[in-house]
Amino acid sequence: MTDTILFLLVDGLTNGLVYALLALSLVLVFTVTRVVNIAQGEYVMLGALTLADLLQGRMPGTLYLLVGGLALCVLLDAPRWRRDWRRALAFAGGLIVAAVAAVALTRGALALQLPVIGMMAVALVLVAPIGVLIYRFTVHPIPNATTIVFVIISVGVSMIVQGLGLLIWGANPYPVDPIASGGLMMGPVFIPYQSFAILIVALLSMGGLYLFSEFTLMGKALQASAMNRLGAQFCGIPVNMAGGLAFLLAAAFSAISGMLLAPLITANYEMGFMVGLKGFVGAAMGGLVDYPLSLVGVMIVGGLESTSAYLASAYRDVLVFSLLIPILLWRNAKQRVETR
Repeated sequence: MTDTILFLLVDGLTNGLVYALLALSLVLVFTVTRVVNIAQGEYVMLGALTLADLLQGRMPGTLYLLVGGLALCVLLDAPRWRRDWRRALAFAGGLIVAAVAAVALTRGALALQLPVIGMMAVALVLVAPIGVLIYRFTVHPIPNATTIVFVIISVGVSMIVQGLGLLIWGANPYPVDPIASGGLMMGPVFIPYQSFAILIVALLSMGGLYLFSEFTLMGKALQASAMNRLGAQFCGIPVNMAGGLAFLLAAAFSAISGMLLAPLITANYEMGFMVGLKGFVGAAMGGLVDYPLSLVGVMIVGGLESTSAYLASAYRDVLVFSLLIPILLWRNAKQRVETR
């Protein structure tokens, strides 16, 4: 019995740490842009499948998505050519250089046959800018839209990305090598080295976000935009840049989450949606604005998922998503008390 409890604790902690990166991404995007990004989980899928392609020596499909997105960005910028052709030309040139650099980086990584950590870094470079492109295509043109409009848009983005994932990678799952194979016996429980890797990478990512937010000008700009978007704009902070940066960081954290999770469940085109929803359940505990409470929420989600998978595997997802009901009731009651 003790062995089972210890195993469930380790498994729940591992799941919770993976979902923690997703919850941080959701909170970051919502606080800065007021977008409830239902499509956040799709970066999990892109990160996992990009890493799978790189490890198998293939040119990743994400590269084509990135280059296509950059080309579309140049086309959308076409009206500026009449008003300020020099700036538009510089912008287009920068995007072309970025596309060429992405292709060169990918080819170099495949030629050198980098280890898993190196391929993870390359995959991160390819996936993170897609977050900025999605911000440019969806949020940037309508920054003052209502929350429900952004929810509908993000659902549409999720469906589009899933469809592109099916078109590029197909329906078959892809195995992904772990950062480190093997494991360690701690008493009666076997803990894979991948679980330790998840712990270390998750803590480094969260610590890096904290240091970036507290000790850099860009981080201060993110905080100012999160506190008061209009006030930050009056102070000269480019809130559109802050929004793009929030989407960039959120895509990066979610891609890391996918790369850490893929060795445990295999990667496929539809893995991101369910994982993203579980991260959303945890983030909802913090009202999508409170980082510490969101972390507590995802740990509860991870523990409940592990326990329910052991006791009633057929109802695992049902029990996890049912947790959203008491969380919303608690948040509503708390808000009523605070407004009195």
